[in-house]
Amino acid sequence: MTHLLPASPEYKEICLLLDSADDSYWRPAVEYICRKYDLSDSNASRIHEGGNLLYQIDDNLILKIVPPNWRYQGESEIVANDLLKGKLSVTIPELIHYGELDNWLYLIMRRLDGISLAQVWAKLGIANKRSIIEHLGQLMKEIHQLAVDKNGMHGNAKQIAPNWKDYYQQLKNDCVPRHQRKNVAPDLVEQIDSYFKASKTDDDSILDDLAEEAPPIFIHMDLHPWNLMVKEIDGEYKVTGILDFGDAVIGKSRLLELATPLLFMCQGNAELCRLLIESYGLLEQCPAEELQGRLMAVSLLRPACDFNFVLAQVPETAPRTSWQAIARQLFPFSDS
Repeated sequence: MTHLLPASPEYKEICLLLDSADDSYWRPAVEYICRKYDLSDSNASRIHEGGNLLYQIDDNLILKIVPPNWRYQGESEIVANDLLKGKLSVTIPELIHYGELDNWLYLIMRRLDGISLAQVWAKLGIANKRSIIEHLGQLMKEIHQLAVDKNGMHGNAKQIAPNWKDYYQQLKNDCVPRHQRKNVAPDLVEQIDSYFKASKTDDDSILDDLAEEAPPIFIHMDLHPWNLMVKEIDGEYKVTGILDFGDAVIGKSRLLELATPLLFMCQGNAELCRLLIESYGLLEQCPAEELQGRLMAVSLLRPACDFNFVLAQVPETAPRTSWQAIARQLFPFSDS
């Protein structure tokens, strides 16, 4: 080991370092990695985004350094590169090099062209939003139709392809404690278990919405404006790239994928919500009211979800005193 980075940091320690340590702390590790691959670090600059250490090495390359505490995020990036590279109608960051330094996983990736959709989403007109939403629904379907073959993948494919029933049980066991830790209103937290029962989403079928014989699919899990790259083409912004596969998982839930763009892009707009589901092709397979309840349950189960942050994305059009009322605002498919 080089001892350039803390090999076994506690969770709180690493969060504090990533938040507050200045460039001089990280620079030796960045220089070491760049030298290993004959890259110049003279213009390397830190990118203060996301939960990992990011550096732009030059105009074309990004260095991501992932702490051992959530190494699976780096593994997911490696697996995603193997599975998706050259197979989509949009680009993903090409993985150039990866390795390990003091138990930290690092990846050197080619920078995507364009700008983050987050930079322009709020000011786009509804027509441009419609075209992006429709394209995204088709793009998710495109990803989910890819054959998932774990054999021959680099990285730890098993890490992002858990036993699906065990995965559901993990999420279910942590659901109430997680929302308590995230300071969701206590009266809403108390209603979570009863909501699952009332909406008939209290078994593992809620995270298994594919046919029994259907193979698992690749789920990005985090398709929102910060992870979508766009370019202005003929006066309209179009999605041209997808990045950040750190939360990806291989499993059997389309709703786990759909929930994020519904919340962070459709933002309670009934027209956009319906358009996303219709362009993906799911609304015709599931009654609107049932789909609303299932998406609410999946959103509550979703790993690492900060529900107060989620609620802030969608305008409050009525009191949010129950999960049923919240579901009607977040996922307005049903006319009830």
